[in-house]
Formats: sequence, C-alpha cells, structure tokens
Amino acid sequence: MTGLRRYIVLPAFGFRSPTLGQVALLQAPGTSVRLTVRPALRGASATQDLTTSVRVLDSIHEDGPKLVEMSPEAELNLRAEVPGLKIVPVVTYRAMRATQEASQAPKTGPSSAGVMHLRVTDAVTGGPLPGASVVAFTDFRNKRGDSAASDSAGVATLSQIATGAALERLYVYPPPGYWGHYSASQPAPDGSTYSLKPIDLAHNDDILSRFCRAMPPEAGKGVKAAIIDTGVAKRHPALSNVSGGANMIFDETDRDPAATDDWGPAQTHGEHGTHVAGIVGGRGPAGIGFRGVAPGVELRSYRVFPNDGGEAQNYDIVAAMARAVREGCHIINLSLGGGVEDEATRAGIGNALDNGVLVVAAAGNNYRKPVSFPAAVDSCIAVSAYGRTGTFPPDSVEAPEVMRPFGIDKQDFFAGFSNYGPQIDIVGPGVGVVSTLPEALYGAMSGTSMACPAIVGFAAYLLSSRSDLQGASGAERARLWKSALYGASKPVGFGRDFEGFGLPQIT
Repeated sequence: MTGLRRYIVLPAFGFRSPTLGQVALLQAPGTSVRLTVRPALRGASATQDLTTSVRVLDSIHEDGPKLVEMSPEAELNLRAEVPGLKIVPVVTYRAMRATQEASQAPKTGPSSAGVMHLRVTDAVTGGPLPGASVVAFTDFRNKRGDSAASDSAGVATLSQIATGAALERLYVYPPPGYWGHYSASQPAPDGSTYSLKPIDLAHNDDILSRFCRAMPPEAGKGVKAAIIDTGVAKRHPALSNVSGGANMIFDETDRDPAATDDWGPAQTHGEHGTHVAGIVGGRGPAGIGFRGVAPGVELRSYRVFPNDGGEAQNYDIVAAMARAVREGCHIINLSLGGGVEDEATRAGIGNALDNGVLVVAAAGNNYRKPVSFPAAVDSCIAVSAYGRTGTFPPDSVEAPEVMRPFGIDKQDFFAGFSNYGPQIDIVGPGVGVVSTLPEALYGAMSGTSMACPAIVGFAAYLLSSRSDLQGASGAERARLWKSALYGASKPVGFGRDFEGFGLPQIT
C-alpha cells in the first residue's frame, strides 16, 4: 500500500496514560483497524483504505507509546476520532562523532595528468600501514579533492588528483591504534610518505587520562549506565563490566525476534558505541594503561543504530530509554542527535527523569551551531566538548579543532566542531579521546559523543559516593543528582554558553 508513513502515538501529556490503553483502535498490534471517515472525505472510496486504515506495529507499554503505520490522511482521521492523543512522525538521529572530512570530499572527475600516490607507514617500524583513510583537497572551500584507503603496501591512490597537484589540505584518518595526520598548504609530491604514530597506552597522556587521574579505581560501583548507541563489543578485555543489553531496532527484531540479543556493534559503522562505553567505564586488564572514568560501573548496551549503517529512529531510542529504566539503569548516555525536535523523545526523557534516571546528551558537532536535539531539551544534561594542546600529536587530525575561545589555562580550547548555546550545562573532554574499539582494539575519536560519556562516568561516581543521592528516589533523585553534578563543576574560562557550569572535578 502506497502513501504510508510511520508515527508514534503518545498520550496528550506524559509517557503513559490509561486513556491510551483504552483506545480500542490501538489495541491490535500487527493488524489494521478502521477509522471513522471525516465528512469531507465521504464518497472517496478509491482512497478509503488509505484514509481510514491504521496499523499498530509495536507498543512500548499497553498504555504507553505505540508505533503505527498509516497515511497522512489517516493521521488526520485519527486525530479527529481520538482528540486526546499526541501523534509524532518518526524521525532519525545520528551519532555525535565529529564529522570526518572524508565525507565531504566529492569526486571531481578522473585526472588527465596522471594520478597521485601517497604512502602511509608506521612511525616506529617504518612498515606499510593499510586501512588508513586518506582525504586530500585541492580546493577545500569548494570541497574539491579525492579520498582513498591505503592498501596492503600502505599506498593510497588518488585517481581524481593529478600528479604534482598542490594540496590545500590533507587528512590521514588512522586505523585503530594510531594517531592520524593533518597538514595544510604543504608540498605533497607524488609518492610522499606520511608516518602515523602508534597510540602508546602504557605512556598515554590523552585528555581522558588526564580527566580520570583523580578518580578512584572503583568509581561508579553499584551504578548501572545505559549506552544507547551503535552497540557495544561483547568480548573486549577492557569491557568485562558490560552485563548485556538489547537490540532495540524494531525493523530488525520484527523480521527476526532472536535479533533482540544482537546488542553488539552494528555491522556498519558500529565502533562508536564501544568507544563511548569505554569512556564511561572501561577498565583495562593488567598491563594495559587504559581506564574509563568510572571503572566500577555496570554497563548496558541498547543498540538503536541499524546494521546497514543508517541513522537511529526516535521510536527505537524512546523504546531503549524505557527499557533502560525498566531494567534498573541509573543513568542514560545519548551520544546522538541532530534531528528535528520531537515530542516522543522528549516524553522518553521525561519518563526517565520521573523514575530518577539521569539523561546526558551530546550537544552536537555542527561547528559552533546551536545545541542539537535532544541535548537542547531543558531536562537533559547538555554536554559540549573541549580539547587540550599537548594531549595529541601537533600534526594529527585533531589539530584543526584548536580554536578560540581558550581557557584560563591557555592549553585548553573549546573544540572547533562543538555546538554551543544557552542550553549547555557542562563541558567535557572531547578532542583526541582514546578509548575501546571492537576486536579488542583501542583508538582515538573526537566529538561531543566523547565528552558526553565522560560526564556520564563522573555522574556515576557522584551517585556511588553520595549517600544522600542513593537515599533519594524518583524525580527528586534526578534533581539532587543534577545539582550535585553542577556543584562539582568549575568554570575553565570559555564562557557561559560554551561551558555552562564548567568541567566536573574532584575537590
């Protein structure tokens, strides 16, 4: 049937309502029911199926949000027949990792003057380094250039760029375990070699390590954190505290109910959630110099990004939040956003807070644009990102993010990619953050996606160490917990709309 769209049906107010549970039209999951046709449409028999049919696909609670499929005209009919409902379109959100320039380098047509070959090597061994993503611009403003992955010999072949062409900007995004490379307006003769420095976990001084230094080794003990993301690696040696989770993607679990247990990394672009989880509560095994902010925390993975690499739908995110609340999570990490504001996600956040569950969200990576949704929801804790010079190589891909404003300590800078605005509550470490990756690997990422879980880890530490917070419940606990987090934060000098209350610190 053509012309169908998906919507989320909610109570007029709140997350659950007896009224929604009593609407007979919405009590038949998997079947279609008829609506009363509005007078203006009587006689339109050719379109009656579209105008009067609503199919309930899924329900979070009997008296809670429901995923339905119907035409826009049927949506109007449903509003007319049951006016005490809120009907929200399904929208999507993306992971809040800083946008790599590789996605902004379109092909410009084959070169007629030869092609450019660049070589990527390991800075320590000198050996070839396959799997690096090389992105070259001859005209950055107009996004002219080419990109290619380095092959087994470490060579990236840029077929759209002529031999000897001047490169305005060059980005080499590394495979796991390495820092990348960035250069601007530098000579790049054909055959140039770029050596990437390995990340040394035993002697690492990245920004997350600095943030964690004062945190006790069992920080977060007794606290359960929900990672609503691309999925978390099930057998990473530094993530033994992942206790399980669920695949919350309706389209995947509807086709195969057994897929509910597939809460590991998505098959395409699935590394993001594992990196986020490691920041919250990674606890590296003996001999590995890595830890997250709150190693004592219990982690739960709720995958909302599909295996095909697409964006997350608001219904799946809302369902994940509801399940996290139901399964006893104390705090929710939302390193996602960018979609239009929708009442379904707002209601899901409200439900979490009503149950004493704190929700922390990434502010977005749109290069100084307004705070994205859902971080912009006033009941969320919105997290922006900062970086620190000296915590990553000066020629790494993190270097272009060094921009004003600088902090009281001039090594601190507000990340160039980070959104900002009056909704910002906290700033967190988000540039060149080293954390866990699938397949027992480690690597650096940047984004408000990374700053967000650092704050989640600190908040988990506060709950585990404060008996007054542990003794509270419901919305009162969420309120007191927020107050404690804000009280533990100190301004670093960026200004109110960039940092909110500042950076959380142990005093």
